[in-house]
Amino acid sequence: SGCDYHRIALPFRYGGEYVDNAAFYAARGDMDKLFSAAEVIVWNRLFPFGWASEVPNKHGVKTIVDLDDYWALYPNHYLYQTYLKQRIPEKIIKTIQSADAVTVTAPRLADKVRPHNKNVYVIPNALPFGHGQFVPNRKESDVFRFLYPGQRSHMYDARILRGPLQRLASDNNRKVGVILAGYSPHDKSGIWADMCRTMSAGGKMKNYQTIDQLPLDEYMSIYDQADAVLVPLENNTFNHHKSNLKIIEAASRKLPVICQKVPPYSDCDAPVLWVETQTDWYKHMKFLADNPQAGIELGERLYGWALTHHNLFVQNKFRFDLYAHIVNS
Repeated sequence: SGCDYHRIALPFRYGGEYVDNAAFYAARGDMDKLFSAAEVIVWNRLFPFGWASEVPNKHGVKTIVDLDDYWALYPNHYLYQTYLKQRIPEKIIKTIQSADAVTVTAPRLADKVRPHNKNVYVIPNALPFGHGQFVPNRKESDVFRFLYPGQRSHMYDARILRGPLQRLASDNNRKVGVILAGYSPHDKSGIWADMCRTMSAGGKMKNYQTIDQLPLDEYMSIYDQADAVLVPLENNTFNHHKSNLKIIEAASRKLPVICQKVPPYSDCDAPVLWVETQTDWYKHMKFLADNPQAGIELGERLYGWALTHHNLFVQNKFRFDLYAHIVNS
C-alpha cells in the first residue's frame, strides 16, 4: 500500500548504510531464519503474521509499529463499516499496546497513541529528493493545469471544489485545465464517477483529463504534467491526524500548492496559498493561472522548505538511531 511504501519501503530502500542486508539475503525464503536474524521488527499498522506479541516473543526481538493515520475512521469513509465489522481499531490499539515503541507521522497522532503506549516518537513523512521517481521530468503545456491526486477515500474532500471549479470552468477567456489522478476506470462503486463530475465541473471544464492509478514506483510522474496542486480536506478528527504528504510530493516537483487551512496542513509553516474561505479557492486558482511566474517562485520556495523539513536522508538518520536505541534499551 501507499502507507507501507512511504513509511517502510522507502526508508529502508534508502537506509542501506544502517542495515545488515547480507544477513537477510542469506535467510530469505525462511521466515524463522529471517526473524532470528533480526534485532527489531518494524511494520505499518497491523502486524502481518498474527498478533504482534507472538512472533517477536518467540525470537526475542524488539518491535516497532508505525502509524500514518488515526485508527478511528469517520462515518463517511468508504471503509468505515469494514473497520467496524473486522474490529480494526481494536486490533490496532492492541498492536500499539504490545509494541516496544510506536512511530507516527505527526505530533497530533502521537497524542492519540500516548495513552496506549508512552514510547511514541514522531518521524515526519519524507522523500528522497533527487532520487528514483523523485526527480522532476516536467511536461510543458500551453494550458495551466491544476492537479488533484486522490484516492477513493477522498470523494468528500474533492466535493469541496465543486463550486470553485464550476466558476473556473465558466472563465472562457482563461486557458486552464484540471487533472484527476489516481483514477480507476473499473470502479463500480460510483465514487470515481462522483469525483469525475466534481473535477470536470459537470463536464464543463474544457481541458479536463484523468490519469489512471499507477504502480507505487511510478506514481510521482503524475506531478510532471501539472502546474499547480489542489489540496482540499474535510475538517474532521480523522483528517486532523493525517500527514502533510501531498504538500511534500508537490514540493518535490517545485509546484505551487493551494491548500485547505485545516490540520494537519495548518500545523506546518509551508509556503502555500492557504484556503480559509470557500471563495479563496477560485481567487488562488485565478491568481496562479494569470501569474505563472509567481507560481514557479512559490514552487521553488516550497521545495526549499520541504528539503529542510522532509528530507528522507535527514529523517533516516533519526529513524535508524531511534531503532538502535530501542534495540539497546
